[in-house]
Amino acid sequence: MDPRQRGEQAEEAFEALRSLQFLGKKLWESSVDATKKHRIWAQGATDQVGHRNYLAQLLPHMKACTDPDFEIEFKTMTPSVTTVHALSEARVARAVIRGAITAEREGYDVFFMNHFQDVGLYDARAAVKIPVLGLGEATLLHACTMGRKLGLIAIHPAFIPIHNDQVYRYGLQQRIAGIRATNASISDYMEAFTSPAKKSELQSSFEHEARRLIDGGADVIVPTGGITMMLFGQEPDANVDGAPIVNGVTVVVKAAEMAVKLKHLGVSVASRIPQSGFALPSAQTLDEFLHHG
Repeated sequence: MDPRQRGEQAEEAFEALRSLQFLGKKLWESSVDATKKHRIWAQGATDQVGHRNYLAQLLPHMKACTDPDFEIEFKTMTPSVTTVHALSEARVARAVIRGAITAEREGYDVFFMNHFQDVGLYDARAAVKIPVLGLGEATLLHACTMGRKLGLIAIHPAFIPIHNDQVYRYGLQQRIAGIRATNASISDYMEAFTSPAKKSELQSSFEHEARRLIDGGADVIVPTGGITMMLFGQEPDANVDGAPIVNGVTVVVKAAEMAVKLKHLGVSVASRIPQSGFALPSAQTLDEFLHHG
């Protein structure tokens, strides 16, 4: 073999080595990227003391619903919502907006509120670039894919006006057969998570209201709270006389994952034109809210 041929072979070998090094680098980068988990901030209106029986079922359920390439972190609120009043809802709204801002600044990929009333949802969505979802909105929109008419069951009659506002806000007036409520206290619901007798009592009341809604045309039942979703909608194919009970907790977790995946595929997170109401704030507006809001 002459020197020229040996030189050509050496050059080919060098190029092959460079190609292998490049391929190895890309494979290593892909492996590192594959192990990076997308972070979900789940904001509750509950705490570890007053709602521990609920959280003992909610948190394992959320974790079981989450895909391996996501990690979910549930944030409690202290003091939690223990009374049914507009001022309590306003306090949740403030926590939601601040939570979304903090989530974005700390590198979370998506934020959702696990509070069906969705108070502060639109404000939070307008405050950050990451996707922001609400338990109520995600549940209601998904429920519309399951049937023609939805029947909503509130955890307390005082929430019915708020749910009526949600129906109007989401443009679902023609899809709602009615809104009814069970009349129980937070302590009743917490007891139901550990007492089969109390759960049976509340479930009878829930099913009674569900049947009234079904008689009025509903073919899908929507519990309007994570508490009743976990009590009455956690079992596979949960239903009342064939009408499915929507567990919106499952829905909002999967909707959060989908929002992240769609963003990575180039789908816009939200409209930002002024008439959408979701235009992002100026630095001054954000600073004034954080320091004086």
